[in-house]
Amino acid sequence: MTNSIRIAVTVAGGLALGACVIATNGSAPSGNGGRQAASAGESACMAAVNSQYGGKVDTVRAASSEYSEANSLVMVDAVGVRGGSTTERWRCLVSNDGNVADLSVAQ
Repeated sequence: MTNSIRIAVTVAGGLALGACVIATNGSAPSGNGGRQAASAGESACMAAVNSQYGGKVDTVRAASSEYSEANSLVMVDAVGVRGGSTTERWRCLVSNDGNVADLSVAQ
């Protein structure tokens, strides 16, 4: 390899690693509101949660998400469930193309 190719490969690798963000203390990286998963994954999780209530949730929103190449974790708030102002939080594991792998009420 020539020096310019080695430098380009090294820089590209460094940029790729630098783009990975892992929040270990429950705090979200600044600037994105704690949401890192692809929008297809978030949308699939919100739809899956709403379907658990027969599509009758007042508001469904992605509270947080953590991107992973395998499956992303999306926390979803269902607001106005069970005939009142109750909010329930759901944990959703979803592939980045929108296939929900696991859905459960968060404890």
